[in-house]
Amino acid sequence: MNKTFIFISIMITIAILTLISLFIVFKIEEDRKTEMAEDAVAVEFKENLTFEFASRVKLSDCISNINGEIIDDFYIDTTTVGKNTIEFRYKSQRNKLKTKTFNINVIDTVAPEVYISNTMTITVGDNKDLTYSVLSGDNADPKPTRKIQGEYDINKEGNYNLKYVITDASGNTTEKDFTLKVAPKSNNKTTKTTERERVLFSDCISKFKNDNTSIGIDVSKWQGNIDWKKIKDAGVEFVFVRIGYQGKFDGEYIMDKYFEQNIKGATEVGIKAGVYFYSYARTTDDAVNQVDWIYDKIRHYNVSLPVVFDWESWTSFPKAEMSFYDINNVAKTFIKRAEEHGYKGMLYSSKNFLEKIWYVDEFENIWLAHYTDETNYNGKYQFWQMCDTGRVDGINGAVDIDIWYR
Repeated sequence: MNKTFIFISIMITIAILTLISLFIVFKIEEDRKTEMAEDAVAVEFKENLTFEFASRVKLSDCISNINGEIIDDFYIDTTTVGKNTIEFRYKSQRNKLKTKTFNINVIDTVAPEVYISNTMTITVGDNKDLTYSVLSGDNADPKPTRKIQGEYDINKEGNYNLKYVITDASGNTTEKDFTLKVAPKSNNKTTKTTERERVLFSDCISKFKNDNTSIGIDVSKWQGNIDWKKIKDAGVEFVFVRIGYQGKFDGEYIMDKYFEQNIKGATEVGIKAGVYFYSYARTTDDAVNQVDWIYDKIRHYNVSLPVVFDWESWTSFPKAEMSFYDINNVAKTFIKRAEEHGYKGMLYSSKNFLEKIWYVDEFENIWLAHYTDETNYNGKYQFWQMCDTGRVDGINGAVDIDIWYR
């Protein structure tokens, strides 16, 4: 009797466990099917996910419906032309973390730019490559095709009607007609130049100084030995000191031989100081390395004004193999790295290039160079370099004069 009872009990237990197991398997399978069904319709994307190069597109801009919650509504990288696969994470309605991918298409419909006047003049025998002597470039393509159409002879005087043609990788083309003037070599070894009008620092104080401005200068080795006590007494309130420069593209970093003398002299008499670096940076790595080099040189000094990115080699821009997006990204990286070291970063450029090449809306601090009595630059800026023919007691010769709008 006991054995029969035990046997029956075991069989019942086995039956119950079997039923439970079957139920669990069934439940798991049902959950799996439900989850697969949910995943199949969890995210619906908008049609025609095609975006312009470097446009600001958020993840949510691509999604028409989602049965769940986006983890991070990030900006999508749209700086690679062509098909791009985007991956993101979201939380499903069942509170599970999921990963999804989709494709976008990045296009470039912006034509390259050519900045050349109607006439270019060279002397007989000048064998420079005219194709790479003209400021030209593309927003997206670092190496657009450049060529000059038409016949000319650099060894023969005359005027040649030519066409400059630049085409980017997306097939966008810009053409510019110009006249190449091959002029004779001058036999006169001395060229008379007209001295530009001197600007007295005291006059700038009278004209521009108010409760919201400060008047200052920027200096380098070209100003030689400076009497900073006289500079202070003349009313100079701030200075930007050149810390150094780069020796062409991929060149070494060279300290201005008067930097230490100038930064010490200025700060010791109580003049606020910033620094600028004349850069040939071509990559973001170059920018980071340059700021790290600068930081090592200035960290023991009282640099209270910005660390400035100064890139001016526009006639060599085609040789740099950069797009306009690239040069802007390099500048922003320089500034960001300066801020990581605890300084404000700033972009220096002339009115011409601020209007043509720099993405000025993406820079918080700008130092404008525009040599005039009254600038008509309409963008934002904090500092204005208004002349390079300034005269101030304490410096023998010309100096740049700057206005700081606080």
